Formats: sequence, structure tokens, C-alpha cells
Amino acid sequence: MSTVSAWFVAHLFRWLPDAAPTGLVAVGNPDRSSQVIVTANYSQTVERVKRALEGHDVWLLVTNTGGINVWCAACGRLFTAQRVIDAIKVSRLEQKIDHRNLILPALAAPGVDPRLVKKETGFRASFGPVYARDIPAYLAAGKKKTEAMRRFDFGLAHRLDMFLPMNFPIYLIGALVLAVFARQYLVGYTALFWGAVAFLYLLLDVIPGRTGWRQALLSAVIFVAGWVAVDWYRLADPFAHWGWQVATVAIFFAAGFDLAGTASARRSDAELIMHQLGFSKFGSLFSEKELGEIHLDRTLCQGCDTCFEICPIGVFGGLDGDRKSTFADHDACFACGACVMQCPSGALSLRP
Repeated sequence: MSTVSAWFVAHLFRWLPDAAPTGLVAVGNPDRSSQVIVTANYSQTVERVKRALEGHDVWLLVTNTGGINVWCAACGRLFTAQRVIDAIKVSRLEQKIDHRNLILPALAAPGVDPRLVKKETGFRASFGPVYARDIPAYLAAGKKKTEAMRRFDFGLAHRLDMFLPMNFPIYLIGALVLAVFARQYLVGYTALFWGAVAFLYLLLDVIPGRTGWRQALLSAVIFVAGWVAVDWYRLADPFAHWGWQVATVAIFFAAGFDLAGTASARRSDAELIMHQLGFSKFGSLFSEKELGEIHLDRTLCQGCDTCFEICPIGVFGGLDGDRKSTFADHDACFACGACVMQCPSGALSLRP
């Protein structure tokens, strides 16, 4: 893939699978005692991990996830223990290092069972930090994670990172139609589309609404109401630009399609509708999360605190007086399933 086309895929079409070669990759000059970092074979993920590890001598075990990023692949059952086992065996990893330790990405927890990896290969797999940029500090601290290393940040930086890749394909469809049939509206459509998306992404934390679509609908009402008021005042006709008003609603609707699932820690509206229509998954697009509510069986809880360590959004608190897990923010859970997969006593489950 050329540099230009790679940039377009990485920054404008990130939701498309983009596979990097799998196998064992040497970063720096690793030897038989060097750490082994596992990652997915999504090309941008591989490049980010490599950049984060510059100046370090480690092995990078790139696992086949179908070119999907770590979190989506793990939740969509494309990044599993069996995929890691296959990567270990195909790369003949046991012949190239003396130890038997792997560091998995934290966001692979919904799909990868380290117990199965150890049973089948003898390799002990532990979960590292959420972000690749924290791997060097994690290694320097003796594989100990800070609170920041455990949690995913859905703040403004994340939304800006998702701004172009999640919305450009939607914009492109409309732009191509207008370029063929109504070129005179292309500039106006471009300004309206990106203005609407910027409004949603920048003000997501302050727009009222518990779902992305509700926030998008409210934003559309605000924009259209303003347009109607201006037309009424200036032209004495509130619907003088009715076509653009309809387009505004349509653009906000499209931009809000999976706003909650991609730009916040809330559940995906699009995936909820897919499940209600009877689809359990739809390729790699809407298979990121199970639908349900996390349930803790206190009689089975052993107080190991694995759920606290592995939850990327801080749903769990510390142990109570009986050394049982507690919820710090139960409503924040969007049911990714990481804690259910990793709980060694089966105390956690997803219930409808």
C-alpha cells in the first residue's frame, strides 16, 4: 500500500479492516530475554505500538485479527486466546526466547482468556496498559499499572481522533451524489455537514440526552429552529430554505448514527437497534459489545480484584469489608464483557 493510500485508510476510513502482516517482529535489537508484546494486526495499531516502543528492545507478536483494531476485534470475537495460541505456534516463539511471558493489550480482555493460552502453550499472559504509549513506563515500573494505565479516556482527544475516520465515509456518499446530480449544492453541503459534526463532537458533554441519537436530534432541532427564525425575520417565510432544513435533520441523523458507541463510553445506539432487529452481529461493524447488564454474584466472588484491574472505564471500586468486589459506577458499564471473561470464579455475568 502506498504512503498516500495508507494515510487515507488510516485517517479517513478507519472503520474498514486494514491488515498488517502477522508474526514475530523485532523492535530494536531484542534477545532471548526480551519482553514479548502482543497486538492485533490492524496496520495503524501496529505502527502506533512500534512508535511507542522506539528505543526499546522487545519482540512484537502481531496476531491475526482480520485487520481489526484490538478492542473491536476482542469484543467481536476476532481477537481470542486461540488466535494468540496460533500466533505463538506459527512464529515458533518458544524457540526464540527463554522465558514464557506475554504482555497482552488491556483492551483484548473481552476476547482473550489467558488461562487457555497458558494451558495450550505454557506461556503466561498478563494484560498491560490500555494505551501503547504507556508500555515503556509500565515495563520500567516492573509491570505495575497506574490508575491512568488501566482506563480508557473518552474525552475530547478521543473524539477528535475519531472525528474524520467515522464521518468522512458518510460525507463522501453525499458529496459524490451531489457532484453528479447537483454540483451547485456541494459547497453548502460540505459546510453544513462538517459544521454539524463539529457541533456534536465538541459539545457532546453538554448536549442533553442519554443516547447519541437523542443528542443529534436535539441538535438538529436547534439548528433548524434557528434557520426558521432567520428566514421568518429576513424573508417573511420560515420555510424559504426548507430543502436545507431537511438536509440538516438528515445530516445530524447520520452523524449521530453511532455517536454514543464511538465517541463516548455509552452503549451503541446502532448496535441496540441491530439486536432488536434480530441481528447478533453484522460483520465487524456492530459486534463490539454484548447487550445486557453486568451482574455480580457475591457468593462466588473471591475478592481477587481482577474486575477492577481489567475494566477500562472504572465500573468497579475496591473490595468491601467482606472482601467482595463493589461497583463504583454501575451505570457506566456498556457491557464489553471484559470482566466476565477474566473473572476466575465466574462471579460476573451479563444478564438481559
